[in-house]
Amino acid sequence: MLRRICVLGLIATCGLAQAQTQSQPRPQPKAPSQQPQPAQDSAEAMRRAGGSLLRASVAAAQDANQARLADVSFFAVPEQQPRTIRKHDLITIIVREESEYKSEGSTDLKKEASIEAQLEEFIRLKLRNMEVEGGAIGSTPPAIKADAKRDFKGEATVDRSDRFVMRVTAEVIDVKPNGNLVLQARQRIKTDEEEQMFILSGVCRAEDVTPDNTVLSTQMFDKELTKTHKGAVRDTTKRGWLPKLLDAINPF
Repeated sequence: MLRRICVLGLIATCGLAQAQTQSQPRPQPKAPSQQPQPAQDSAEAMRRAGGSLLRASVAAAQDANQARLADVSFFAVPEQQPRTIRKHDLITIIVREESEYKSEGSTDLKKEASIEAQLEEFIRLKLRNMEVEGGAIGSTPPAIKADAKRDFKGEATVDRSDRFVMRVTAEVIDVKPNGNLVLQARQRIKTDEEEQMFILSGVCRAEDVTPDNTVLSTQMFDKELTKTHKGAVRDTTKRGWLPKLLDAINPF
């Protein structure tokens, strides 16, 4: 009797334990955590930067918790923000132009001509009967005889060297759609009777403008430099109207 009671108690205990086990929710499997893949991220950044490690490093997102250099160093220089150049802004042009020209030429021309003509017979018109007949002109027929000779020899040599150095402020008269700047500078200097006028125009890139707001004239495209001089020095060195007229006609 006692053995039967123990068996029944054991069966009841096992059934209760099994019921509690079924009532508890089963644990869900955890999703695998996505760990960052630095090697793959670096390779992707290098590929986007065209294989440049510097561009990939600059383009990489910086850590927000990382201290900036300006916060921890007294000698840090702040980064300059890119300047936007607009129309009617002023830019200083450093003009350094040097040119050297040398040319030599020689001409040797010789020409001879001779002509000789004589008229011995010619037609005659008789008004009486309106007849045309030929015959000798006379004892001394008209004749033409001429000789011409021309000998020309000329030599010319040109040797010129120019050097022009100055600083002039130009105005941005236009900004192209691609960002190129159209510059124009004018400067007039008058000293007593002497007057000098400089006009410089051209196109340059906005990236060529240095932080001190200057650009070299050698970096300009479609550059046009005009220098005019008026005064006693110019009047002394220029040719008169008669030599110019003789050079234009060139009779010899």
